[in-house]
Amino acid sequence: MKYFLVLFSIVSLHIGGIMAKPPKVSKTKPKPNEWVVPYKASVSKIIYGNWLWIETDCCGVRHGLSNPNSTNDSIVLNLNVDNSFLETHTKPSTLPRNGNFILFKENNMDMVQFNDERPAKYSISDNNDTLILSWKHLELQTEKYLRKK
Repeated sequence: MKYFLVLFSIVSLHIGGIMAKPPKVSKTKPKPNEWVVPYKASVSKIIYGNWLWIETDCCGVRHGLSNPNSTNDSIVLNLNVDNSFLETHTKPSTLPRNGNFILFKENNMDMVQFNDERPAKYSISDNNDTLILSWKHLELQTEKYLRKK
């Protein structure tokens, strides 16, 4: 009886494995003059590069939009492949900011952290030309950048 149960279990698993295989997909060619939807490869969204600051939507008491015209400052954020960064300003009294950054996922969100600062959510537009850094989840600002050509 013990051997019968073992044999029955093995046969059941074998038959279950055969039946669990996915069905084969037919490889038919399209008919002449038939419209075929082309496969659209997803665009690789790359954060690395040189970004020109467009605006900041800030928080708290000084809530509002600031931009290069309102601040008389143009900011360029260079994000290098070796995960180093350099932020330069045209305002004479502002020192450049630099260091390292890390990219990671948190709760399925793309995150970036500069040096030991608070991490920010980041997103890149579908055409790879706009970068948004957001600290809104911490009730702080959102910054928008345009990829430099």
